[in-house]
Amino acid sequence: MKRDDLTLDAALRPPRAAGSALGWLTRWHRKLAWVAGLAVLAWGLTGVLHPIMSALTPTVQPLPPAAALPADLQPVPLAQLALPAGPIQSVRLRMLGETPAWRIGQPGQAQGLWFDARSGAQLPQADAQEAERLARALVGDAHSPVRQLTPVYEFSRSYPAINKILPVWRVEFARADGMVAFVDTEGRRLASLSDRTKRTLMPVFSLLHTWSWASEPVKRVGITVLLVLVLASMAGGLAMYVLRWQKGTLKAGQKPLRRWHRGLGVVLGLAGIVLTASGLTHLWLQRAPYVAASPKPLAVLPELHHLPAQTAGLTAVNVQGQAYWLQERAKPAKNAQPAAGGHQHHAPAASNSALPIYLDAHGMAQPGLALVHAGELVRQVQRGELVGPVKQVQLIERFGGEYGFFQKRLPVYRVDLDNAANSSWYIEPATGTFSTRVEDADRFEGWLFAYLHKWHWLDGLGKSNRDLILASAAAANVALAVLGLLLWRRKRPTAAAGR
Repeated sequence: MKRDDLTLDAALRPPRAAGSALGWLTRWHRKLAWVAGLAVLAWGLTGVLHPIMSALTPTVQPLPPAAALPADLQPVPLAQLALPAGPIQSVRLRMLGETPAWRIGQPGQAQGLWFDARSGAQLPQADAQEAERLARALVGDAHSPVRQLTPVYEFSRSYPAINKILPVWRVEFARADGMVAFVDTEGRRLASLSDRTKRTLMPVFSLLHTWSWASEPVKRVGITVLLVLVLASMAGGLAMYVLRWQKGTLKAGQKPLRRWHRGLGVVLGLAGIVLTASGLTHLWLQRAPYVAASPKPLAVLPELHHLPAQTAGLTAVNVQGQAYWLQERAKPAKNAQPAAGGHQHHAPAASNSALPIYLDAHGMAQPGLALVHAGELVRQVQRGELVGPVKQVQLIERFGGEYGFFQKRLPVYRVDLDNAANSSWYIEPATGTFSTRVEDADRFEGWLFAYLHKWHWLDGLGKSNRDLILASAAAANVALAVLGLLLWRRKRPTAAAGR
């Protein structure tokens, strides 16, 4: 045969699959199969686990509103109490069971000192008793014995940093489910609640889904590499289907394993890409928490000569070097609030209320002092460098919107600054503790994660239905990965035999 005939014959032959786009995609789809498949198994299974953990989370009982202090109370002055030497972090006047009492907090101490507000006598072990009372009310268990009651001063595997509040009391009940409550007697609130089931499942989720075992650089690089490989495998699979459909080479009579893998890939490919891409953007766009300055101890202790009626509690605060009382008004029982620690995400927008009342030593309200205190607190947590003037101050009394339950602290000021980032600073007025900072970049990342990774666009169907749909999508992607791994395993002996 002549050379010209050979050249013409080669030109007329269809290109080999290995040299075509389809062949290239097929080859790389198989090469990535085992890595991407195992990654999808780990994240998909723990994705299914998350709504299960949510459903199995122990139910938190709402605390009743704080009781009003007696109208005829004339509390013993602070100067007459046997106060400890050294700085004082907090002073509160409120009911301790049936007794009006002063609570004195020291820096870094979980155990506050309590004094009878009528007699001035110190109440030994009162803080531990208050911790047990809070735990029983939050768990809804008045009878089970307490196995262990211990203060906690640092975060650990059993009490991770996501709980935010320190120091706290750990109250362990002698129950079959191993119920443990972490409570803050200073803020009269729950920090965390767990039973044996939650303590078993949560480490599995943290280990596989968020890589809690890895350092930050290892976590970011490792998860990024795996997610990029998963995205490449998913996108490549969809591209292969489109090319085969265009070429008309899709075969209806293929074996069930391949047919199911292809069908699931077409149906779930977009959902898998959205979940994977949103996880990747969350990894890179979520900013590290702002490291704020710690609240300062009280420099001046206020006097108290008159107690206004319907007062549930008073908290000492310093504003512009002067001592005042932050008033907590008594509320009717119908306004009892769910305690922090429930499992809800991205609730409706947080509700705001009128700014709290600040009182002088004679019980007289000090108009405008809330705005002054809020601005001062922002400067303090920013170490004196206020980034933009204060635009608006609101009091947030419910979790919701960009200030979710995982922030733990209520009530807080939301201080909006007039700057390019539209910064909102959330600070607890009673303690001066920084809670969180939210800017436009955080709002954008939060929206992406909420709507693309957690599918909150399905909230209209109800939380249970949304979780069921999301868990089903994750489970179906796990099935898709398993089918792909089985196909990959079958191909290996064939490829080895052909070498």
